[in-house]
Amino acid sequence: MRKNKIKKHFLRQIFPLIFFILLLVYAISLLVPFLWTLMSSLKSRLDFRMDPFGFPTKFEWENYVKAFNGLYIQVAGGAGVRNVFMLEMFGYTVAYAVGATILSTLSHMVVAYICAKYTRFKITKVLYSIVIITMILPIVGSLPSEMQVVKALGLYNNILGAWIMKASFLGMHFLMFYATFKGISWEYAEAAFMDGASHARVMFQIMFPLAKTTVAGLMLLSFIGFWNDYNMSMIYMPDIPTIAYGLFRFQFSTGQETSSITIQLAGCTIVMFPIFVLFLCFRKQLIGNIAIGGIKG
Repeated sequence: MRKNKIKKHFLRQIFPLIFFILLLVYAISLLVPFLWTLMSSLKSRLDFRMDPFGFPTKFEWENYVKAFNGLYIQVAGGAGVRNVFMLEMFGYTVAYAVGATILSTLSHMVVAYICAKYTRFKITKVLYSIVIITMILPIVGSLPSEMQVVKALGLYNNILGAWIMKASFLGMHFLMFYATFKGISWEYAEAAFMDGASHARVMFQIMFPLAKTTVAGLMLLSFIGFWNDYNMSMIYMPDIPTIAYGLFRFQFSTGQETSSITIQLAGCTIVMFPIFVLFLCFRKQLIGNIAIGGIKG
């Protein structure tokens, strides 16, 4: 009996330690590529060739200047082929990521709120079922038909079209908002209705503010996802390259002075820096929302 108690006590002590070690190894595996990119971006081309994984013998800060001013890709615009540099790509990326984040979050919130609080209507059950079905069933071979629809509606090759395409309520964020609104008492709305508030006012001025922690966390995750999205620019906005698509194209550049791997890695570091700063500013909101099994409101 005593041996069993000792064994159970030992297992209770050892499992958390093993779990912690596994998490530590995983965290290091995520951190190492970032540190390697940072160190390599500060090397000269010769220094990188001599020792790709070592520390820089001399910090080449000029790599960042060359990356920001020299890295470019060529796109075939209406006036012919033109060069698009990093500063212009940053502008496109900010416009695309901010607009897509706002519209995507708003569409998820509105539909999730309606499905969570107006369950007496059959349409809400239909919407909920559509979301679940699209998450379960993979849609294969839809790109050609999507491209035809996008071109027919005049949404091809412009940021407004990208915003509209991203204003979808189909996705995991819908379920997170749905769970959040399910957990908010309907008594707040009933009290507001008694004071003469409309359904729209209750939704925007009462329910949405009560879910602000979830909204902040999911908006941050959405912005990071759109910032790193290069598929949208590659497929639907070829003449409006985002910075992620630009980095994808940089690796194939051979005729530029900036074709050096160290300068390209400096460009990668520049692109990661805004996201890193954003995470530092809003890490409490993001980490505070994460709970076992999802995000809580």
